[in-house]
Amino acid sequence: MFTLYKKELNYYLNNPIGYIVVILFGVFANFLFLKDIFVVGSASMRPFFSLLPWLFLVFIPALSMRSISEEKRTNTIETLLSLPISETQIVLAKFLALMSLVILGLVMTIGLPVSLSLLTKIYYPEIIVGYLGMICIGGAIVSVSMLFSSLTKNQVVAFLSSILVVFIFYIIGTDFSASVLPKFIQDFVSYYSPLYQLENFMKGILDIRSIFYFISLIIVFLVLTVIDLEKRS
Repeated sequence: MFTLYKKELNYYLNNPIGYIVVILFGVFANFLFLKDIFVVGSASMRPFFSLLPWLFLVFIPALSMRSISEEKRTNTIETLLSLPISETQIVLAKFLALMSLVILGLVMTIGLPVSLSLLTKIYYPEIIVGYLGMICIGGAIVSVSMLFSSLTKNQVVAFLSSILVVFIFYIIGTDFSASVLPKFIQDFVSYYSPLYQLENFMKGILDIRSIFYFISLIIVFLVLTVIDLEKRS
């Protein structure tokens, strides 16, 4: 499993596409936050953490879309499934490789809180919990994207399907859903929105229920991916 993890990670690190996606993410995240500091005059990290999920909506599916669909397109999936490792180990290795890239992208933004700390007093636990929340939602989006990558040989279809599903998850926790759904339904479904679950993280509150929500979401979509792979074995 560790060998496959290294292989997957090396593919992205030795491939211009991997670097381009991660670097573009870092550039956009830093630029958009700095714009808010100078234009809006905000020195809080909360707007930054509110922005990242929307950047993840595009950049993570862009990274994940090839994870399994490319294996199917080139027929290397049969070779992969013949190796002495289980489907679960294959999915976990690919998931961990993608999560390493997500964390690498977040590391590229560490300069923001460091710079803020030089300008004003900041509350470090709030920033640490905020980054933990970003890792959680990043993992959820990776797991969703991997499932759709497993369901099709076409990377573009996997990319667009992932964006659509994650976007739907997002909007059920926004004011948009409140305008089209009855209040009692909206109150129920909004709880299952990743954006709703992120609110405590962005406030610096480490809520076990929110952590359990993201872990459960990740497990569900990874299990579905494993099930899809098992159909081919």
